[in-house]
Amino acid sequence: MLVEIARKLDRWIVDQNVLLVEEGLLRHAACSIRLLGQSALIEANLGLRLLATRDVDVRADYDDAVRLEFARLLALAGRELDPLGHEVWMPRETRYAELFRGKFVHLLLAEPEAVLLSKALKAPVKNKQLITQYLSTIANERFFELARKYRVDLEPFT
Repeated sequence: MLVEIARKLDRWIVDQNVLLVEEGLLRHAACSIRLLGQSALIEANLGLRLLATRDVDVRADYDDAVRLEFARLLALAGRELDPLGHEVWMPRETRYAELFRGKFVHLLLAEPEAVLLSKALKAPVKNKQLITQYLSTIANERFFELARKYRVDLEPFT
């Protein structure tokens, strides 16, 4: 779903840039949107039981007009751009997979291991069931490597 929204946003920017150039105004620049949090886990389709969320957490470098259009497109799909999503803590070495690359929009997905580590470190009580499920089913060495580096106590989740 978020790929289709990124595709629509990219088309909107292309159309807007044509109008802006005709009016002698500055065009919208290309932007990167990094998908974080629960929405990133939903998009990764890991097979975990995830709570549905309306909030979409991103870290992006778009201008305000593009942000507003992205928020509008999300709202049409029943989602909401979290105004504090850019504050989500992520490990420095988080890897991002490309979900979509248009002419102006580059949508990236934070790796699930880093998202889950963030949840375990910053909100362990709220995410206990999710982390416990992850550890008992599909946890991998990348997650354990990050947990060791950031000194996340996994004992409460086992």
